[in-house]
Amino acid sequence: MNDVKPVVVLSGINKSFPEFSSLSSWIKGLGKPQPRRAVLNNIDLNVRRGDVFAFLGSNGAGKTTLLKMIATLLLPDGGAIEVAGVDALRDPMEVKRRIGLCTSEERSFYWRLTARANLEFFGTLSGVPRRVLAKRIEDVAATVDMTSALDWRMSWFSTGMRQRLAVARAMLADPEVLIFDEPTRAVDPVHAEEIRRLLRDRLAGELGKTVILSTNILEEAWAICDDVAILANGSIVAHGSPDSLGDRFTQRRRYAIVLDRMEPKFIERLRGLTGVNSLEVTSVDPEAHLTLDLEHHDRNLTGVFAALGSNGVAVRAFRQLDEEPFEVFRSATRTEGAEAARG
Repeated sequence: MNDVKPVVVLSGINKSFPEFSSLSSWIKGLGKPQPRRAVLNNIDLNVRRGDVFAFLGSNGAGKTTLLKMIATLLLPDGGAIEVAGVDALRDPMEVKRRIGLCTSEERSFYWRLTARANLEFFGTLSGVPRRVLAKRIEDVAATVDMTSALDWRMSWFSTGMRQRLAVARAMLADPEVLIFDEPTRAVDPVHAEEIRRLLRDRLAGELGKTVILSTNILEEAWAICDDVAILANGSIVAHGSPDSLGDRFTQRRRYAIVLDRMEPKFIERLRGLTGVNSLEVTSVDPEAHLTLDLEHHDRNLTGVFAALGSNGVAVRAFRQLDEEPFEVFRSATRTEGAEAARG
């Protein structure tokens, strides 16, 4: 069970950047106060130790900016950041020793060198003692399942292999917190699924690392994350587990129903119930498998159960299907927009 004590704490974080419409306006504006665009507004957030946590949001929402601040690569304009009990603004070097950063834009590997030589170089830069570095390289290579490729030149690597090597590099110093910026971007579906299993099952599940990532793939966050935070217009508009966000933001529910046989009259009766948006028969062989789309309200579900209990058809199974991540995301960001308009 996860330790409830947070390992990363963000308090009142604000950040803005100069706003220039063109290179010429940037040149003309040198030495003058310039209008600034707010990127982050009063961000408060805790990440629990051992969790897989994701920042979600449209392009420009502030996801990468937040990750860079946690990694001490960027300073906030205001607020405080604490990582593993260390003040990131006062002691950034100590925070750097406790985190491993893996970005999707990996241009810093040396392509003519082998994977092992690259890891030796970056391990030395990270302060890994020489006496243990060789063993650490073998360990992290095994973790990301690329031991057999350690002595291949980087120029031979596929995108998926380069991404796994980037994960290995981030793990060399055995950090408490691992940070990933869009870890499966530009990776094929098979390798993307391997990376997700690595983050969820190996790094967080077996090794107990705290994994923080940004992603534009909602299904990815729903599949592997304990908590997510949705960003819009520089603010966190929703934060919680995928299940809790589904309960909060979706107005509809989907259910799978299995009946012992097909009964057309009963199917039509279900379709006519209050709150039923649609009822689809997905298969009949020999049981009838149905998918029910229902407006989210307790009395609507009560009506469905009453109908199921008062017919001559036996119900083999009834279960709620997962909420569609897109519906949660769209509802959360629409809610934020409506509240901003009212303000």
